[in-house]
Amino acid sequence: MTTPSVPAARTQPDNPFAYLCYVPRLPPTAYALLLHLLHQQQPGGLVRATHEELAAGLALDRGVISRAMPHLVAARLVYVVGRGRLQLHPMVALYATPQDRYAALSALAREDRLDVGHFEDEYEKRLALRQAEKERRQAARRRLAPARGHLRRVH
Repeated sequence: MTTPSVPAARTQPDNPFAYLCYVPRLPPTAYALLLHLLHQQQPGGLVRATHEELAAGLALDRGVISRAMPHLVAARLVYVVGRGRLQLHPMVALYATPQDRYAALSALAREDRLDVGHFEDEYEKRLALRQAEKERRQAARRRLAPARGHLRRVH
């Protein structure tokens, strides 16, 4: 195991919310969603909630949640595990014991840490890549979709 280049006190603070200083500039709804997820999490950072349940908990439309979630994913604060299952980044997750927290943070690869690199620039790059992929998929669907308004004659 390699020794981290930053002091241990800075890399393993007792307060998991200390790592929120590495959250990039997000839209306001993404911040609200992040705070709601932090409140709903189980020990270890697992959140079991669908977009509908999150929307109801925040008194928002489901579409608002769907537009806010990619920002949290691009910021690496949330990982989508499956339908209705979200995982908070280990550095912002709460744990049952300090030992569990230490084990989770020690298992993180250096490049997966929130406090390594230029988190703001990396977030913007990941968000731009996601948007480009989304536009590429939409263009592919438009090419494959039958043209509307061109009905064939029925005999």
